[in-house]
Amino acid sequence: MGLRSFVAIDVETTGTSPERDRLIEVAAVRFDDGVETASFSRLIDPGCPLPQRIQNLTGIHPGMLQGKPRFEEVLPEFAELVGDLPLVAHNAPFDVAFLQAAFARAGRSLPNWSYDTAELARVALPRAKNHRLATLADLLELPLTHHHRAEDDARACGQLFLALLERISRMDVGLLRLVLTLGEPAGWSLAPLFRAELEAREARGEQPKPIMEWIRPFPGQLHRPDEEPALHEPVPIDAAEVRRVLGAGGVISDAFPAYEHRPQQQEMAEAVTRAFNEGAHLLLEAGTGTGKSLAYLVPAFAWARTNGEKVAISTHTITLQEQLWEKDIPFLQAALAGTPLDGVQAALVKGRSNYICLRKWEEAATGADFLTSPEERRFHIRLAGWLAETETGDRSELNLLGDEERFWREVQSETETCLGPGCRWFRSHCFAFRARRRAKDAQVLVLNHALLFADIATGNQILPPFRQLIIDEAHHLEAVATQNLGVNLENWDILGALLYLFRAAGQGLLPQLRRRLPRGRSIPARPPVGLPHEDIMDKLVELTLSCRTAAEELFRLCAQLVEARGGSDEEGNARSLRLTDAVRTGPLWEALEQARANAVHRLRTLAGGLTALLESLETLEPPLRDADSILVDIQKQNGILMQSAQAIEEVLLHPGEGEVAWIESAQRGDRLRVALRSAPINVGDLLRAELFGRLRSVIMTSATLSVGGSFDHLKHRLGLAGLPPDRLREGVLSSPFTYRQQALLLVPEDLPNPKEGGEFTRATADFLRRFLPRAGGRTLVLFTSHRQLRQVYAELKEELEGEGLLLLGQGLDGSRGRLVAEFRSAQNTVLFGSASFWEGVDIPGDGLTTVIMVRLPFNPPGDPVMEARMEDLEARGLSSFAHLSLPQAVIRFKQGFGRLIRTRYDRGVVIVLDTRLSPRVTRYGTQFLRSLPGPSLYMGPTERVLDRALAWLNVAVDG
Repeated sequence: MGLRSFVAIDVETTGTSPERDRLIEVAAVRFDDGVETASFSRLIDPGCPLPQRIQNLTGIHPGMLQGKPRFEEVLPEFAELVGDLPLVAHNAPFDVAFLQAAFARAGRSLPNWSYDTAELARVALPRAKNHRLATLADLLELPLTHHHRAEDDARACGQLFLALLERISRMDVGLLRLVLTLGEPAGWSLAPLFRAELEAREARGEQPKPIMEWIRPFPGQLHRPDEEPALHEPVPIDAAEVRRVLGAGGVISDAFPAYEHRPQQQEMAEAVTRAFNEGAHLLLEAGTGTGKSLAYLVPAFAWARTNGEKVAISTHTITLQEQLWEKDIPFLQAALAGTPLDGVQAALVKGRSNYICLRKWEEAATGADFLTSPEERRFHIRLAGWLAETETGDRSELNLLGDEERFWREVQSETETCLGPGCRWFRSHCFAFRARRRAKDAQVLVLNHALLFADIATGNQILPPFRQLIIDEAHHLEAVATQNLGVNLENWDILGALLYLFRAAGQGLLPQLRRRLPRGRSIPARPPVGLPHEDIMDKLVELTLSCRTAAEELFRLCAQLVEARGGSDEEGNARSLRLTDAVRTGPLWEALEQARANAVHRLRTLAGGLTALLESLETLEPPLRDADSILVDIQKQNGILMQSAQAIEEVLLHPGEGEVAWIESAQRGDRLRVALRSAPINVGDLLRAELFGRLRSVIMTSATLSVGGSFDHLKHRLGLAGLPPDRLREGVLSSPFTYRQQALLLVPEDLPNPKEGGEFTRATADFLRRFLPRAGGRTLVLFTSHRQLRQVYAELKEELEGEGLLLLGQGLDGSRGRLVAEFRSAQNTVLFGSASFWEGVDIPGDGLTTVIMVRLPFNPPGDPVMEARMEDLEARGLSSFAHLSLPQAVIRFKQGFGRLIRTRYDRGVVIVLDTRLSPRVTRYGTQFLRSLPGPSLYMGPTERVLDRALAWLNVAVDG
């Protein structure tokens, strides 16, 4: 009957376990030769409760299932429609497993072959934003009216399957052959589709293109010589031109009549223009709604066009980077068409490991053997489909999941393993050099803070030269500098390198190398690895195994030390221990010291052995096939081992002056993650030398930079306080929103002090119990302690869901992205979040009407870097609370408050359960209040707080 005859199915269920959970809806849509010919859809009585989350997801409520048949009653009709046709489903293993379990309970079997459109789409539509059914249906313009209802989903799935078959029919014959070479030996469920397509195409006489053709080359000269532009005295940009672009009735308004002119945006653009023209740095706080992206992009475009120089723009979050790259820059480029600023090009700049190495991928894909797992084979199949389409080779196009992250590391581009002109892909295909070419040709560079500091750490060897830098989300600058300018070594880094060398018999680089040697050929060892009559490969395997044992013992003792003396980190249940003189004593530390010396010695001995192996291979006659690839792989692992040995000594033996060192330990499933870290206590001097002293103009902006209207905290932390007065400008721009009418801040003053622990947690749960059901959801509750979040979640989950509310908890109900998407999709939802939820969550309109902050966001005790910085301040005669703890908490508080009002049409309440915010309780509460943008405010008894909150939200108040 051919591939176009099948039955598309979909099920809705009470949960995720085919054994414990039950079907609530089943649908099947039959297609014969690509045409829908019959359908089946039934609601099913599951005979068990229907969770609130499933009700939200599907729109199916218990009343809809009353009186409906059990699946056993409709099974014959379903089975008759399906017949022996293959089943097609989105995430087929889930649907088929539920149906097979239901069939088995009825004493029947369901042996039909099945095809998974989710997996097929990952090959045929590799660059889709994600591979959810609704996303793919929208991408391909397929009808899907009621997502998560079985019949609509099944019909859309059938149409998707046909569309994917059409895309497969356009794949090159060489690509189809490679897919089958990878997939068939592993029994891949989709292999019959590709086999049928290949046989049909070969029957028509189609011939494969070479792999270097169906992976398209760069359309131009990739490695043309570039002359660095000579630095000259810059030409000031025309402030009037910037005003003409952003002003009322200006260029953007003419191009896009719906564009809303904002005076604060124009004021910010003028401040950026002045800083550029005067060669000054600028600290500029721009309130929510200012439109700061366009306010700095327009001067950046003008500077680049006027001076022929690059302007770099750095962000902290991927969300903002994507907004700039996918929305704001294309919008501005379109608006500027035909103006003097037309034609300014931008490039998104990322670290090299974001790009695939075609040499590594080709070797892995074409060299797959009996040791290659089915999961890795499927990954290379997916990459093959992607490489036939991508122009960037950027991993962000792939939406990698699970083990795919590990497989990616085997094929990512790296400086250490690049063969340069010795690679056959170098001349016209290399994606890392394509990215470099785009960056060289662009005038505006978009990057992130981590890459900015990686460039600083390598002596500016990564990024093209620039003198003007814009740092958005600048409140993260100190934290990112701290993370990237120290030592970070995890046990998995070392163990990964050792496993890469030798995993098990026949697996690893060393066994692979032995298989490439002529039969019977060996390479003599030499000291300190072994003696000349011994085989160096055997000795290196022995050394690798002994290194693994030594490293595991070292990290086991590190974890034991943390367990014995360390505190806890609320996020992720990690524990950390700062390495002070007091910690470096006692029997456990002495054992750790011995383990350190042993591990470092063995790592360096193994590295020396790898060096000896390299020297032998370089003179081997005849030379090995793909010798260059093997040599750079060995060199890379050698470098990892040497750097690891050095990092172990730097952290455990002698951290640098002005640095703090610590150990982290966390259990991740059945694996222990242990990290050795060190960081500078103060990054200000380094930033002043490498950033503010080197660059002509640095613009730092965010909605949360000042504390009580002052930048003093940030200036001291970033090293700006030591700059000459004429080198630094400051400014605060208010938000265009009317906060007094849009936002109400409430503080119940009769709750226990947060320091009272259990009593405060009980009071928190009681307040939420009284407020949330009456508010009806649409509430984000921000915690500073994940332990407290879990306690309150456990106490309220069942109770709130009994009231018809869905309670979602960070770390309990899915990923951050999934939780935010689920929160947006239904108004009866309450989301408990901590840490990352205090910023970056953008839910405008009625989707979010209440933000509750449980405690003021002071940093929890036990953070090694904070402890060291507080001690440093006290040693200099400064109050660590006034100069560090309080300002950082205020900035974090402003971020949490900013989750509520995202547009001029939003309205809602912020409730803070921490009585320390009240000036009647603490003197510093005023600091927090003065930093807010002027909301309405009430502090008083809980009853009045509840009444005022509900009245503001237009919810009826009892009594």
